[in-house]
Amino acid sequence: MSEPVIVVDDAISHATQALAGLGRLHCLPAVDITGERLAALRAALLVVRSVTRVDASLLDCARQLRFVGTATAGTDHLDIPALAARGIAVASAAGCNARAVAEWVVGALAFVEHQLPEPVRCGPVGVVGFGNVGSRLTPLLRRLGHEVLVCDPPLARRGAQAEAFVSFSELWRRCPIVSFHVPLIHEGRDATWAYVDRESPAVAGPKLLINTSRGGVIRERALDRPDVVAAILDVWDGEPALAPARLSDPRLLLASPHVAGYSLEAKLAATRMMHEAVCAQLGRAPSWTGQDALPRVLATSKDPSSLLEVNDFIDFVGDDARVRALAGLPGPARAAAFEQLRRGYQLRREFRSWRIPRERAPAPKLQAWLQTVGFELT
Repeated sequence: MSEPVIVVDDAISHATQALAGLGRLHCLPAVDITGERLAALRAALLVVRSVTRVDASLLDCARQLRFVGTATAGTDHLDIPALAARGIAVASAAGCNARAVAEWVVGALAFVEHQLPEPVRCGPVGVVGFGNVGSRLTPLLRRLGHEVLVCDPPLARRGAQAEAFVSFSELWRRCPIVSFHVPLIHEGRDATWAYVDRESPAVAGPKLLINTSRGGVIRERALDRPDVVAAILDVWDGEPALAPARLSDPRLLLASPHVAGYSLEAKLAATRMMHEAVCAQLGRAPSWTGQDALPRVLATSKDPSSLLEVNDFIDFVGDDARVRALAGLPGPARAAAFEQLRRGYQLRREFRSWRIPRERAPAPKLQAWLQTVGFELT
């Protein structure tokens, strides 16, 4: 029996090591993963990222496919009904980057704290969505001393006891900081597309909006509400075709190229989940964990004499500058450059992987913050 043909996006971390022994592997750039190419290769198994739309037109060409996996937490780029109609198995990496995104949000808040108007600094943080990310972020914020309100209508209807959920209108009214952690759903009772526009809450006090979920959750129109005075955006409406005007908006405190979940730990977790899903599809026992790719101890700094800053662990300054620089490019070039920022991104390490000498963080307040969010102080 011939080996199954596996096609994988070549930007998926450690994909060759994880999948090479399971079939005839073809690592392709996302732009080359088309129905025609899959048909020519007679691909049976496909592993993609969120930039590849797996829809009916692709599937009509790639008739040999029997499995599609996405090394991402979200699945809005997969046409699930079309896949189900063709009997194609589907797997995702749900939860793979939850810790990374939660850490990114608390790091971003610490990074922009000095830029926030006083009314925004005071009051609860609103978390919209209590899935893999929201359920990690909420207790982390509380350990840092924030009051947190959570909105998750589907969980609230099911009577979930994990939180005292509030309505979105109440959350919007009471919270000066609102962070979105929902899947992108276009239709139905729990649609999240254009979330703020759909809910249309009454204008309330000044707001900082944070979006690390999907760009379509917060449309451009919502960012121009009179009560939105600041924004932190890792994902973008119309991505990868970012609006130049938004990049120069003075209310944009921090820009990032859709990399909040881009930690080495998260990427390896996603690839491991794809390895396990492919093995299950082929009836084989998993054999790759990726643990050998995680150094046990990470160097603390290029300059051990300097005092620590949040930017030592997440490159907010560099990411922000690189995204804003896209405004000077024409549309198609801007979209291509945005995708290249993601493909070439240097993966960070999660907070738990760092060992920090106490003398580099002498202030008790900083030491407390570091330990609360997961660093090891030595």
